[in-house]
Amino acid sequence: MQDVILTESGKKKLEDELEYLKTVKRVEIKLALKAARAQGDLSENADYDAAKDDQSMTETRIQELEAQLKNAVIIESSSEADVFDINKTALVKFCDVDETEEVTLVSTVEADVKNMKISIESPLGKALYKLKVGQKATVASPDGSYDVQVEKLL
Repeated sequence: MQDVILTESGKKKLEDELEYLKTVKRVEIKLALKAARAQGDLSENADYDAAKDDQSMTETRIQELEAQLKNAVIIESSSEADVFDINKTALVKFCDVDETEEVTLVSTVEADVKNMKISIESPLGKALYKLKVGQKATVASPDGSYDVQVEKLL
């Protein structure tokens, strides 16, 4: 597995989810399985099937989280005042549509496109990462290329 780039807060988010799955979710599933078994015949028991599916998905997620944390590389934002870096927010001009958006660069696990929290591993994030104020870059996205410019760090 390749390195997983995380901020301290992103790592904490993964650790918290892992802890929850191991301590709370596993217990809930165990109780659900026990209750379903108590109903008798398991061959057509929807509750049992649902609990087994939930168990399978939970264990898969636990393995994913453990692998991500094992391969985590913690990065911090630079102290340079005019560089758009992880954990920083900037006004970004989308040159093709002449619109400006507030964009925050984050690690993949913290990405939230609706709130313009953009992963530094996404096409837009890669283009903006480490740009200086006033610099332009071309985003190579699946929908075609477009230019962005860092107007101002917030």
